[in-house]
Amino acid sequence: MTSRRRSAFAARAALCGALALAAAATTPGAAAATPIVVRAGGRSFAAVVEDSETGRAFLAMLPLTLDMTELNGNEKYRYGVPLPTAAQQCDTINPGDLMLYGSNCLVLFYGAAGGYSYTRVGRLVSTDGLAAAVGSGTATVAFEPVELRATIAPDGDGVAIGAETNLPEGTPIATLAAERLEPGEIEWRDYAALDDAAKDRCRFFRLKATIQTNP
Repeated sequence: MTSRRRSAFAARAALCGALALAAAATTPGAAAATPIVVRAGGRSFAAVVEDSETGRAFLAMLPLTLDMTELNGNEKYRYGVPLPTAAQQCDTINPGDLMLYGSNCLVLFYGAAGGYSYTRVGRLVSTDGLAAAVGSGTATVAFEPVELRATIAPDGDGVAIGAETNLPEGTPIATLAAERLEPGEIEWRDYAALDDAAKDRCRFFRLKATIQTNP
């Protein structure tokens, strides 16, 4: 969990940085991506899904648990996951890349590869421990939406802002006050528990939170 302590004055000033926060959830130069959680072998991994027709169709399937078959010592695959295609020749594929082969074969790479045509679905933010988690045979892999609860609580003359999430421990999370919520953003959950004085200080803003995939 990441918390930022701000006075009411500082929180109001932070509204100007809302666009900078949104940019922190993407790779520089890339379209915005949607965070998800990938689970395998008792481990959890933060991942992001492309902002594309393929990515949006995949997100609509979640939560999704698949038994994925081993291939070539570097990938797990599963047929029967139909998604829109925009295939390109991929000379280099990195560990953690989540790809679509053909029109209905989802592939999670845990080792480097290349030389075939794929549609990109997304990627893991970190692959530390991925190879051990998926093992050498068939692996059960779960793809889940991120559960994100933004929190706010009184803290002296100001408030403590934070976020609770099902993302793996250590995933960088940024929270920031914003004048209005965009689709998919989550308002703080414990506003009603604040005392009247805290409510008066906090009434003018809402809270948004996102993971940072390129800290």
